[in-house]
Amino acid sequence: MVVLWRLALALACLGSASLAGPVRVEFWHIFSDAPRARWMQERADAFNRAHPDIQVVPVAHTSYPQVFQALATAARTGKAPALVQISEAGTQLAVDSMLFRPLPPQVARQFGDYLPAVLRYYTVGGRLYGIPFNTSSPVLYANRTLLRRAGLGDAPLPRTLEELTRTCDALKRARVPARCLTFPVDAWYFEQWAAQGGALWVDGQNGRRQRATQAYLDSEAVARPLRWLQQMNAAGYYLNPGKPEDNAGSTQLFLKGNVAFLLTSSSRIGQVLAGSRQGGFQVDVGVMPVPQGSPRQGLVVGGSSLWIPREIPARTAAAAQAFALDLTGTANLAAWHRLSGYDPLRASSVKLLRQQGWLQPGTAHAAAFEQFRATRPTPATSGALFGSFYEVRAVLHASIDRVLKGADVTGTLRAAKARADQIIRAYNARF
Repeated sequence: MVVLWRLALALACLGSASLAGPVRVEFWHIFSDAPRARWMQERADAFNRAHPDIQVVPVAHTSYPQVFQALATAARTGKAPALVQISEAGTQLAVDSMLFRPLPPQVARQFGDYLPAVLRYYTVGGRLYGIPFNTSSPVLYANRTLLRRAGLGDAPLPRTLEELTRTCDALKRARVPARCLTFPVDAWYFEQWAAQGGALWVDGQNGRRQRATQAYLDSEAVARPLRWLQQMNAAGYYLNPGKPEDNAGSTQLFLKGNVAFLLTSSSRIGQVLAGSRQGGFQVDVGVMPVPQGSPRQGLVVGGSSLWIPREIPARTAAAAQAFALDLTGTANLAAWHRLSGYDPLRASSVKLLRQQGWLQPGTAHAAAFEQFRATRPTPATSGALFGSFYEVRAVLHASIDRVLKGADVTGTLRAAKARADQIIRAYNARF
């Protein structure tokens, strides 16, 4: 009933415009894999049946940066979609681009039962721009079947990087025929390690108080886990899938039984559990390991929100808003969690899932969700806001690659910071 009321409010401005035929809402998202693309299409089909004045057409793209690049091109030619999925790293860029309209206050007030950390991230200058949709956090997946071969069948999963290294040592001594750990070269993990330790990623209170002018890529919060990764690689414990941000590749290595531990997004819980059942091995899920002594302040929002371009007709914008509110309603966010593992963002969705038997203590989904929900509100965990986020991530990716090939951590990160600061200054000069 609440969802229907919201839709009625959003659709009120359509009036008798239905006489002109259904309004087309082209929705760009990044879920091109079959299960999630099919889910998106099913949600659109259900919405279209309930609202014959609207035709939602989902269009899958391959990545968040690719979506933004395609949007910029489409906007220049007057062919922008009605609704776009923008990653958390693209938030400041999206605001600065002036391509999008902030949400009206009456719409923003409808998110009172959202997790506070999610709303904090997407609020810029006191205004909510995107409707939060999918959020995930890094978790540790363990092949318990391989651990049993090393006599670790009942051992708790590692909670620190140092504990993880010692577990790798035990697997090596037991001659377990698998590498110890895989995850891709991805700045996202280092951003999370920094936040867990209470360290800022950029200045200006993480870009929240004022526009960022420099990145802290040479901080100890980045250097310490990078030194650890270099040591893991030198010991033969780390298996690099080969491409930056290749979480799909890491997941496949794990599901083939080639690796004991996988560090990747909680959004892959459904895929990992299904794949492990097919592969005939047991998987446990634990929290993201952090450097020993880290205060574990919490995790930064990782995921995306739904944005409405500024220049589309009012009728189309109202229809896009109606669909976005439906997609992020209580039942749909609960269903999205069951399919994908993305965190349920509404308290009402959490309640519904528990009524349905999900999020029970000790389960994989609960481990991921409770880790994110334990996040404390600090400048570090609010997440960084700056317009050149994607480019700075690419700088760190290249630096991690160099370190894995033997480069000095301190010197490499010092050079990375200098390059990142140049990129940030060049971006700021345009505004």
